[in-house]
Amino acid sequence: MSQNQDLLNSKAICTVCGSDSTRFYIETNAMMHPENTESYRFFSCDNCSSKFLSNPVKESDLAQYYTESYLPYRGSSAWGKFSKFVEWDDQKLNQSRRKVIQPYIPESSQIQILDVGCGKPDFLAEVAKDDQFNCTGVDFVEADWENEKYKTIDLKACDWKHSEWAQKFHIITAWHYLEHDYSIKETVAKFQDLLLPGGYLIIEVPMFEGVLLKLQKQFWQGWHSPRHLNLFSKKSWGMIFNSDNWSVIQHHQFGTLSAFTLWWLGFRQKSTTNWSGSMERYFWSLVLFKILLAPFFLFEKVIPFGIQTVIIQKNR
Repeated sequence: MSQNQDLLNSKAICTVCGSDSTRFYIETNAMMHPENTESYRFFSCDNCSSKFLSNPVKESDLAQYYTESYLPYRGSSAWGKFSKFVEWDDQKLNQSRRKVIQPYIPESSQIQILDVGCGKPDFLAEVAKDDQFNCTGVDFVEADWENEKYKTIDLKACDWKHSEWAQKFHIITAWHYLEHDYSIKETVAKFQDLLLPGGYLIIEVPMFEGVLLKLQKQFWQGWHSPRHLNLFSKKSWGMIFNSDNWSVIQHHQFGTLSAFTLWWLGFRQKSTTNWSGSMERYFWSLVLFKILLAPFFLFEKVIPFGIQTVIIQKNR
């Protein structure tokens, strides 16, 4: 039997809903990584319609994929003399995220907010400008946390799901965290434990049910293999967050992350890109594409491109 036929006939357990009714969907290489022939296989679940990585690397081995080639870790410094433009764009992103949480802020003199997978906690720094908020961020490792602008934020580097927490939260945000998660069921249980009754969970993740996957196929950055394990369908949210404990309030087929940015990263993935080198050389072509494609991406809140936002409330 051929290798392709083996793939078509193979099965894997869905990481999103736990079903074994699954089938091979697509194969990718390690993305945003030095040129390689590594093979990662995503399967599709017949039960929840999600896509998932069937052969993930061990969680303990992930560090080799978070190097200088991983652009988000380098941030604006990767862009050399154009770094100020990137910092300005990041500021706009965090202002947009602050607007997303606005309708879900309770009437309280002190609001507790937790950002899971906070990385460089610039979103929390934006929120913390309002003294009404007590901001907490958690991640597995520190990322420039000694910076003066983060001094009012309670930052924890720990295995947050297995740590004891003294406080509960009105709002928990997870901006592009859940697609990396190795245990969805355990994470949802921890969300339930940490949220106050009636509190809100705000999630943003890639969405494969969009235009960009159809256009870019194995180069679509939503796969981001092997860092991304879970690609959630719209249908899956009601299965993960059961109605006994949760209410899915809103599902948007767009997010704060620019659809153009997602497209451009996929475009660079298909091209020859030195991800660990200076990105200065790509800056003006990025600007040109942004201008040329502006009429197309103008409709990103109408046409699903590849980002989704979900607002979920813990039942009282």
